[in-house]
Amino acid sequence: MGDIDVIDVNPGIDAPRDVTVDAPAPAAPDVDVADRIAQEVVRLLRIVSRMRHQNDIAVAHVLAELLDKGPKRVGEIAQSLGTDPSTVSRQVTALVEAGLVERHAHPDDGRAHLLAPTAAGMQRCAVGRRRQHELITTILSGWSAEDSTRLATLLGMFADDMQAAHEGERRNVRRSGGES
Repeated sequence: MGDIDVIDVNPGIDAPRDVTVDAPAPAAPDVDVADRIAQEVVRLLRIVSRMRHQNDIAVAHVLAELLDKGPKRVGEIAQSLGTDPSTVSRQVTALVEAGLVERHAHPDDGRAHLLAPTAAGMQRCAVGRRRQHELITTILSGWSAEDSTRLATLLGMFADDMQAAHEGERRNVRRSGGES
């Protein structure tokens, strides 16, 4: 597999989930606004894809999950990332072959393995996070702190709602005035 460029999927700008956002009660989105958002999301995905090999990003998600939340089974990683266990299994194989993740016997179930990052995996993730932080701070250097914080909050809300829609769930977003 060779070198895997790891980026952090959570750039350290955690958008609080209990933040009240000044917004009117949710209404049916304007078709033009929805179209513009869809176009911008596609454009952003293309930019990110050109910046990093797509497979490396997927592998980075797995490594960051293990680093942030500790040793897990393949199925637990897949559930946490909202992806198929067979996909995660292939990604884990690449990480193990690259020396970034290691398998340990599960203490309660001898048939299962727990996956954990190696020292090299932790180092690679730290480098990826540092690069990502540098990129994001450079991009946002001309933005006000308020605009940067608002972007983080709204982007987090959008990602949460997109994931919930993908999973067939609806979640209530707390907005000013107590509407949901």
